[in-house]
Amino acid sequence: MNISDAVSCMCDLAKGEAEQFDIIASTSHSEGLSVFQGQVQNTEISDSVGLGIRVIKDGRPGYAHTERLTKEAIAQTIKDAVCHTQWTEAVNITLPSPSKIPTDNPNYNPALEKLSLADLKDFCIELEKQTFARSMEIVNIPYLGADLNSDFSIVANHTGLFYTDKGNSVSVGAGAVAVRDGINKLGNFVKSSRDWNEISMDEIAGKTATYATELFGAKKIQGGKIPVIFSERVSGRLLSMYASPFIAEAMQKGTSRLAGKIGTKIASENFSLLSDPLGENFSHKMYFDSEGSLTRRVDVVKDGVFNEALYNLETAAKDGCATTGNGARGFGSKMSTAFWNMLVPVGTVSTAELLKLFPKCLLVVRLEGGSGCSAVSGELSIGAHGFWCENGVIQHPVDGVTLSGNFFDIIQNVAGVGNEYLDPFSSVKVPALAISELSVSC
Repeated sequence: MNISDAVSCMCDLAKGEAEQFDIIASTSHSEGLSVFQGQVQNTEISDSVGLGIRVIKDGRPGYAHTERLTKEAIAQTIKDAVCHTQWTEAVNITLPSPSKIPTDNPNYNPALEKLSLADLKDFCIELEKQTFARSMEIVNIPYLGADLNSDFSIVANHTGLFYTDKGNSVSVGAGAVAVRDGINKLGNFVKSSRDWNEISMDEIAGKTATYATELFGAKKIQGGKIPVIFSERVSGRLLSMYASPFIAEAMQKGTSRLAGKIGTKIASENFSLLSDPLGENFSHKMYFDSEGSLTRRVDVVKDGVFNEALYNLETAAKDGCATTGNGARGFGSKMSTAFWNMLVPVGTVSTAELLKLFPKCLLVVRLEGGSGCSAVSGELSIGAHGFWCENGVIQHPVDGVTLSGNFFDIIQNVAGVGNEYLDPFSSVKVPALAISELSVSC
C-alpha cells in the first residue's frame, strides 16, 4: 500500500486501542551525483518511507514506528506503542481537531520533476570548468556535486485530522583548493532552490573561487577583548548552535539558563529573535506542526526581552499554557520542539557600514569546529577566520584565531545588526551581528 493508504489503515486499526492517537508519516526521494576531473565520480539514489504513531492510553503516551507498509506490520506497531505507555509519565493534552488550512503547496515546484540526473551531470561538468577558470590559484576541486530531493508527509489523528505537505528542492555546490606560496586554502559554496533557474553557475563558481582565495596573506593580530562582527555568512550558524535554550523543554529539564526569565531583558535592545513559519522572508512555509497544531509567528526575543518560549502540546501542558505550534517529530522519533524558520530581523545598515561602528574590529566570515560550544552553559570557544578592519576598511585577512565567551553575553553586547541575509532559500536567516566585545586569542 502507499503511504496515504498506510496512514488510513493505521487510523482504522488504532481506533479503540487508546483514547487518543496521532500519526506522522513521510516518504522521501533523493538523487545525486558528484563530478571529479570532468567525469561522474559517484551517483546515488535513495528512498525512505515510514510511519510512526503516538498513542495516549490512560493519559500516558507511547511511541512506535514501522518502515513496512503492511497491515500486519501496522497492527504490530500499534500494539508496541500501547505497550510502551506503561513506562511513561502521564500527560494532560488534547490533540487538535481539524482546522481549515491553505490548500496550496508553497514548498513544491512541479517544474523540478522535469530535472534529471543527466541535466545535473552536464551542469556540474561545466561548473567544474568554470570554477577552475575563475582563478589560476585553484589547483583542485575535490568536492563538486548536485542533489535533487523530494518529500511528502502526513499528520493525522483520531479526530479525523489529515494534513499533507509536499516539497522538493535542488542543491548544487563545489569545494575548491587554492595554493599560493605553498599554502593551501579550501573554499566551498552551496546553492539551493526550488527553482532551477535560480541555480546560477556564475554565482557558484565565483563564490567558490572567492572563498578559496580570500584568506591568502593572513597576518597575525594582537589578541584580547575586541569588537567582533559575525558576518551573515556565519551568524546563522552561531544562532543555530544556541537555539535550544529558547525551547520550553530545555527549561523544564534544567538545561537552559533562560528558565524563569520570561519577560526579562536578556539581550541588547538591538536583538530580536523569531520563529516565523509563514514569514514572507522564507521559501519554506509551515501551516501546521508535527502534532497538527496550527503554526504562528512567535516573537521569542523582542527588542532584547525574552518574550515567549517555544512549546509543543506536552511541554505546554506542563506549564499550563497553549502550544506555540512548534512540535517537531519524525516518524521514528518522539515529540520534541523546534524553530520553524529562525529569523533575526534586519537592521538599517549594511555589513560594510557595521565595520564603521568601531575604530578596529574583526570581521568573521568562517567558523571552524564547535566542540567547545555548549548550549546548556552558553560557553563558546570556536576557531574563526576573517578580516582585520580599521576605521571601516578591511586591512588584511586573519586566520587561526579562537573566539571565546558566552552566548548570553554575546547577545547582550549586540551593538548593531546588518540589513542583509545570506541565503534566500535557508530556513535560518540572521544578518551580520556586531558585538562590542569578545575575547580573541591568536
